[in-house]
Amino acid sequence: MRVAIVRLDTGNYGSLIAAMERLGISPELWDAPSDVAPVDWVILPGVGALINLYGRLEQSGFLDALPRLKNQGTRFLGICLGLQAFFGDGEEGGHGLGWLSGTVPQVDAPILPHIGFNTIQLSGTAPGWLKEFDAVPFYFVHSYRVQPAHLPHIAATTVYHQEFPSVVIAPPLYGVQFHPELSGKVGERFLQRLLTSER
Repeated sequence: MRVAIVRLDTGNYGSLIAAMERLGISPELWDAPSDVAPVDWVILPGVGALINLYGRLEQSGFLDALPRLKNQGTRFLGICLGLQAFFGDGEEGGHGLGWLSGTVPQVDAPILPHIGFNTIQLSGTAPGWLKEFDAVPFYFVHSYRVQPAHLPHIAATTVYHQEFPSVVIAPPLYGVQFHPELSGKVGERFLQRLLTSER
């Protein structure tokens, strides 16, 4: 399996690479469009603000390269900010790739960011491989959430003062608001099950 990680100086690359290597996967690291090659998965990790992400994608040249891969059917995993990048306008300003209809509002909670382990609850549209993770805790750190316009794309939700999507699936796009690479063995198991799942 070939997996690439897009590096935009916003991701938790060390933990993600280590988690992938424990699964027997040596990910490719893409710093520029010249690195782009056919792969099974592209991972958009992210820690930071949507308002800055689009500019980094544009400056790096990925703004043209990534849509071509998606249109060819390459599967994408968006983690935290990477998930938010699938959508359009963000409440904090800026915008994502606009691949999915919806917005990125702030979490309605008295204390932000939402930090720590929290469980996910599956929706009726969740695929079979996801069922073992129902009510399982994963590690979150974020202040914004996604609000998909197409509700069937929401495969799981989490509650932190309000309910928000924590797993979004719209093949070839797969996104999680939590950080599987920081969620211990269960996070590694999640990555393994996702990356080897059928569409």
